[in-house]
Amino acid sequence: MATKPKSKSKLSKLRSHTTAPNNAMTTEPNRLDQIENLLLQTAQRLDRVAEQQTINTQTIGNLSNSLNDLSNQVNDFTGTANTVLGRSAVLDDIIVRLDRNFELHQQRFEENQRSTNAALERLEAILIRLMDK
Repeated sequence: MATKPKSKSKLSKLRSHTTAPNNAMTTEPNRLDQIENLLLQTAQRLDRVAEQQTINTQTIGNLSNSLNDLSNQVNDFTGTANTVLGRSAVLDDIIVRLDRNFELHQQRFEENQRSTNAALERLEAILIRLMDK
């Protein structure tokens, strides 16, 4: 119910504007002044929006540059990682070969040690026989 008196007062003001244009200039702003004020407010708001849009555009440009830099860094990192992984694979192959060679040399060493020990035992036996004679 509070809205009806406000709408009635607005209606009466509107009627006073249409019936008494001279009174409207002295008591309250006329329709043209109201429209002009609305246009000024709209223009100010549009200026603020344009300023914010300029700031946003600059920010987007900065973010785009940062994104390009990050993309380049990721590409460099990926290239480095691929190189390291490739070298790691080569080193893994070398380690496998070295392990095989080590095992082979270990087996040969053990065989040589056994045959050397056997030869030493035979020589020792020969020396013992020679000393006993």
